[in-house]
Amino acid sequence: MAIDRNDISDPAFELEIFQYLKDFGFTPERRGDIVHLSGIGVDSGDNSVDIALNLVEMDGHRILEISSVLRAPGVSFEKAMTIAAQGNLSCVTAKFTPVENLEESTHSVRAGQVLYADHLSGVELKAMLYLFIKEVDAIDNMLIDMLIN
Repeated sequence: MAIDRNDISDPAFELEIFQYLKDFGFTPERRGDIVHLSGIGVDSGDNSVDIALNLVEMDGHRILEISSVLRAPGVSFEKAMTIAAQGNLSCVTAKFTPVENLEESTHSVRAGQVLYADHLSGVELKAMLYLFIKEVDAIDNMLIDMLIN
């Protein structure tokens, strides 16, 4: 039996996440029910990671999806799959997948992580977000170079 995934909107929860992010020193933006962080990074100095946080419901549980699409032009499915595999071999918390861009008939690569959000604390969010950003920021430049070349 498949897990049913539904995008949901919970203004109170989204406001809480937004406030946590501001408390952590980020400058979040809201675009509909998705919270965005742009131009962030850890230790690489280039601040090249853009993140979207989206609340979904799966089989009666709330899940916070954290995702980041690599800043690179679209490529073939085969190349995107190879880059995603390299990302998965290099990272523990971030999982990489190819994403089809229907309008351009190309593919990009997305890093993602999910957090159980029924009882999400600020401490847990801060720790997991830091790990995700650190992993993606450490490898994104190498992966983007592989995508471009």
